[in-house]
Parts: sequence; structure tokens; C-alpha cells
Amino acid sequence: MSIFRPPTDDFVQLALPPKPEASQEERLAYDLFKFFDNDPRGRNVFLLTDGTYTENEPNDIATIRKVYWGGSNNEVSADEVASLTAAGYGAYIS
Repeated sequence: MSIFRPPTDDFVQLALPPKPEASQEERLAYDLFKFFDNDPRGRNVFLLTDGTYTENEPNDIATIRKVYWGGSNNEVSADEVASLTAAGYGAYIS
């Protein structure tokens, strides 16, 4: 079995900006987090019933055959490896 790790986006901030009424300690804590890199957020990949892949969740869940959860290790078969590679996700399979 192979492992598929869906792509991630690195834009999740570790801390939200302080509110205007925040204390000096809260503002200092936020200032510290500005020096850290953003955390990754996994993107879900949906296999649709027509055999195509998308990262946008369809409105009709009946069209979803399988979900590869972002931020997770998803075990995939040899057939799935071939399909995912053909769809452009080959770099995310190990």
C-alpha cells in the first residue's frame, strides 16, 4: 500500500491579531507569534463518481465516491496511485 498526503496551504496564523481592548500582555504575546512561520492546513481531495478529482467540495454529496482527508496519511491502492498520478497528485504519494 502507498500513502497519499494531500497538498497543504501554509497560511494558517498561529495567533489572531489582538482586539483593540486587549491588554498589554496579550499584545506582547501576539508580537511574539509574528516571528513564527504559518502552520500548514491540509486540503481535502474528493474523488467524484465520474472518476474525476477536485479539491472543492461538491454541493451534492451523492457525487462523492471517496474523500482523501487533508493533513492525514491516506492509504491508497495501486489503482488509486495510477489515478491520482494521472490527476496531478503524483508528487504527494510515497
